[in-house]
Amino acid sequence: MRNCTVILKSRVAEYGLLRRSMMAFGEAQGYSSGFLGMLELTLKEAFVNAVMHGNHDSGELPVIVLFQVASAGKCLEVTVRDCGAGFRPDDLPDPTIPHLLLKTSGRGVYIMRRYAEIANVQTDSSGFSLTLRYTPF
Repeated sequence: MRNCTVILKSRVAEYGLLRRSMMAFGEAQGYSSGFLGMLELTLKEAFVNAVMHGNHDSGELPVIVLFQVASAGKCLEVTVRDCGAGFRPDDLPDPTIPHLLLKTSGRGVYIMRRYAEIANVQTDSSGFSLTLRYTPF
């Protein structure tokens, strides 16, 4: 299995299904438990952002997650698509600056960037896509 698409309802409770799909895909690829843990952390952040900020908790709207093995198996690209207007990751403030340290939100993209490359962001008439690129181990 080199590609896998998961279509979910826009509800945070759907994350369990996404996690099970991610684990099955990752295990089929032979990814290490360390890599799968890191993938789980970043994927949860991306999914929750899509549900809350992209689809505004509207359970009728889908969140689509596409897993693609690329570069002859040397990288994994994960695209998370919602129905929102999108955002520019570079416009987000650094959550590590002193006056933001005590905020209880605003760290999702920062966490994603620690473990993955933001390979692409795209907005079109049907929504927003964020593609994360990983080097599996």
